[in-house]
Amino acid sequence: MGSAGGNGSGNPTPTAAAPLPLSIMEFLHAAAGGGGPSWVRRVRIRTAGAEASSSASSSSPAASSAGSTAQRLGDDEEERWLELTLAPPLPRAWSPRLSAAAARAWPVAFGSVSTQGRLPYMEDTVSLRPGFHTWVDGSPMQFFAVFDGHGGTYVSELCRDRMHEFLADELVREAASFLVRRELATAGVVGTSSSVGAWVEHHEEEHAWRAALARAFGRVDAMAAIPCACGRIARPPPCECPRSVFTGYVGSTAVVALLVHGTVVVANCGDSRAVLCRGLTGVPPIPLSYDHKPNRPDELVRIHAVGGQVMYKRVRGVLAMTRALGDRKLRPEVIAEPEITITERTANDQCLILASDGMWDVISNETACHVARQCLDYGNSPPVDPRAANSSTAAAAMAAAARGHGAEPRCSRAAWVLGRLALARETADNISVIVVDLRQRER
Repeated sequence: MGSAGGNGSGNPTPTAAAPLPLSIMEFLHAAAGGGGPSWVRRVRIRTAGAEASSSASSSSPAASSAGSTAQRLGDDEEERWLELTLAPPLPRAWSPRLSAAAARAWPVAFGSVSTQGRLPYMEDTVSLRPGFHTWVDGSPMQFFAVFDGHGGTYVSELCRDRMHEFLADELVREAASFLVRRELATAGVVGTSSSVGAWVEHHEEEHAWRAALARAFGRVDAMAAIPCACGRIARPPPCECPRSVFTGYVGSTAVVALLVHGTVVVANCGDSRAVLCRGLTGVPPIPLSYDHKPNRPDELVRIHAVGGQVMYKRVRGVLAMTRALGDRKLRPEVIAEPEITITERTANDQCLILASDGMWDVISNETACHVARQCLDYGNSPPVDPRAANSSTAAAAMAAAARGHGAEPRCSRAAWVLGRLALARETADNISVIVVDLRQRER
């Protein structure tokens, strides 16, 4: 059983960071590497007595800069142009630099364990990406995810390797759109949120995070259709290996937790689960996701509405969940649309637990939180497992250490104990557990 941990504060740069760009054009200028965006839209705004109106037209950077100067139209009317990009072709790896103060304000401590258990193969993967991105206000964004594959490993491995990259891409685009909407709302442009009410910053942020997560899931799901079940890129020409007939039945669950300033955003697709432990011992935990099982009334109604059937508690008698990435042969009953919850953090939050159903099938939410609390309050370093050096979670730990995140024994211990408890209760599946400490206990 391999384990990994980390304790750090996002991704502060070694030198003093430049001030975070706040205006639209500063944001887009920085995103394009200092040379300005290669594609912009110009929005015309009339103010000072005239009814606000807007129009859009494509423009080159040179023409856009010339048109950005305010032009007087009359004694009581003024026209000005805003250069903006709703979906700019931004570099994939770009994100604003994180100031050291913002990094210290929201540190993160975590630990994980992943083991194949009693099965002869391992299809689970985990992704630990502290400080993988920075939001527009300078807050570090932490990414933790569990992916439980079925029918093969290539979809869960694809999720592990690419989900955070796609999400970073989409967050950049949503950040640009967010800044555009804020500037237009401030200018009082008709059609923005300010035309029906005051601009509410956190509501607009939540909208951006939801949209980015939904599109990231969609991009991974689209990519999952390309390889054969053996892992070979199948088009063109189609793979002719014996496993090619099973390609449409390979998929993965995905539960992703995104931590940004005082918020926990969870996107779930399948029957992996995220649970928030809040309050003192005995206080019921808060589920941040809900399993997509065929016995869920709303999921059963949806399946029947598209002409599907549930037999032997499985979709078409094949899959024991109603949502997953991949599984092309089980569409439209099985969908890849995530359910997203957004929860505000409080001073009473203890820890966040993400795990595959290999743990949740034999351990209740209450028991998991009780065990995690005990380990976080009194835990010691986890025992050394000789297989850890070859595990994906050990590799994640080394990568975290390279980014300045040291080992966090208590979180690793909590994850390890939960994994051992699931084995002792004879779980029949792979086990993957991530524990994130939300209290920042003294270490």
